[in-house]
Amino acid sequence: MVSSSTAPTRRFADIDMLKGFAILCVLLIHSRALGTSFVFRNCVNHAVPIFIVLFGLNSELWWRRRRLLGDLGDWYRNRALRLMIPVWAAVPVWWALAIVFHPPMVSLSPRLAADHLVGYMAQIGTGWFVTLVIQLAILFPLLHLVERKVGMWAVLLLAFSVEYAAIWYRFLIVSKYGMFNSFVFSPRFYGHVAFGMWLASRLDRLGIVTAAVAALAYAACVASVLGLIAPGVAVYADYLMDLPLTVLLLQAMRLVERVPRVRDALVWLGLSSYGIYLGQMLTHNAAYFAIGERRIYEGMNLWLYTLVLLAGALFFVWLGETALRIAQDLRRRGYPLPAIGR
Repeated sequence: MVSSSTAPTRRFADIDMLKGFAILCVLLIHSRALGTSFVFRNCVNHAVPIFIVLFGLNSELWWRRRRLLGDLGDWYRNRALRLMIPVWAAVPVWWALAIVFHPPMVSLSPRLAADHLVGYMAQIGTGWFVTLVIQLAILFPLLHLVERKVGMWAVLLLAFSVEYAAIWYRFLIVSKYGMFNSFVFSPRFYGHVAFGMWLASRLDRLGIVTAAVAALAYAACVASVLGLIAPGVAVYADYLMDLPLTVLLLQAMRLVERVPRVRDALVWLGLSSYGIYLGQMLTHNAAYFAIGERRIYEGMNLWLYTLVLLAGALFFVWLGETALRIAQDLRRRGYPLPAIGR
């Protein structure tokens, strides 16, 4: 991850812990165990946007001690290894499942295989987030360039203007390009990435005052979504809710950090969150193909299904970690295999 010319950027446990919390929320989203409860609608269901804010935050921390042009190749090489290698490992498993079960909602073709090869995860349930984050990884150096040349406020203004336009034209995008393409339309989250960049320089200054301001902003967004105030801007409030919620949860993680076992578990989940996401994606698709959506959500205990998703995700993470260890061992023995980071 770190170029040879730079010192490593220190890790923040609260960020990794929040990623761990968010990936558990993703399991609850896909299992529907919480139904449409208040906690689900106003916290758990915002897990993916929280990941995007943290993407902007972590990416900004990565670039903080690096040269934009000198380390650009290192950025894309690192992102390709982190994002695409796991995708190329997961996609053949999904294809095997689709071939075995012949689900009626899936239409296999050479074009679909080519799409999956480049990370366009069409027809793969919950795979849209993978396509989205690949786009954001490609784009991020441009946002960082604007920040260095013009300033952070220019990035915020540009990113939130684009995000606002994407939300304004959301129905047009759906009608013209389809639901999946509206999900992977990355401009609708540029503001989230920019907010994460802005937050990166303020991590050490988060405190009671910041938490109080974030709590007020979060409460105002929730009130708008519930129709208590400014119902006309509820859709924008629902998007903006992710920002103060991320700040509040980061603060919460700093409190939870005092409990070593919980901290260590959440940190591990956070560091493994991309693999867990892909693992639950494969498990979720396998269940859809083999059992069917109706039998899952009407015939199963949904908390049990949450555990099924978690178990499947952890199995695939273990499989991936085992493959990495074997590859590293073969490299040490002299086999010309590429170095693949975790």
